[in-house]
Amino acid sequence: MFRIELCSNTRQWSRFTDFYIEHRASIIPRYPVSLVLRDVINYMKQGRGAIIVNERDEVVGIGSFVLGLAEDEFQQKDIAVLGNSCFKVEYRNTRMFIRGLQVLAEQIRDANPDVKEVRIPTSAENAYTNRLYQKFAVKLHSYESGYGKITIYSTSVHDYEQFCDRFR
Repeated sequence: MFRIELCSNTRQWSRFTDFYIEHRASIIPRYPVSLVLRDVINYMKQGRGAIIVNERDEVVGIGSFVLGLAEDEFQQKDIAVLGNSCFKVEYRNTRMFIRGLQVLAEQIRDANPDVKEVRIPTSAENAYTNRLYQKFAVKLHSYESGYGKITIYSTSVHDYEQFCDRFR
């Protein structure tokens, strides 16, 4: 059993941040804490975040997105960018993972019904996320960063929602 809590108070955002800091290297190797904190501030101000908790009230995953591109100061609200979402390894190939993607799709639509595109950045080194995102998105581009090569995938919000709905 699990539940998904949208972050709306200090306690939830603190739990989100703690999990993100602890698991950041499994998302993007060498990802610095300073960027985690910047990300969380962006999710709080420009998007949404959620924690996934198990029956013991332990955080076992996080999900998030922003509306707009950071490099354009979040002006393009018709583009949603998924955040560095993560689940503990034992939950990655479970119904919980798909339910998390579904909730992100619902929250994107709720935040802005006019979103047209979903972008998904991931570490080029992360074989798991690259395999997953290639199932419903196309590689837009890659770039080098101070913490490794990043690949950006893109899909229409409609295709993202359809992928998520296949598992309902």
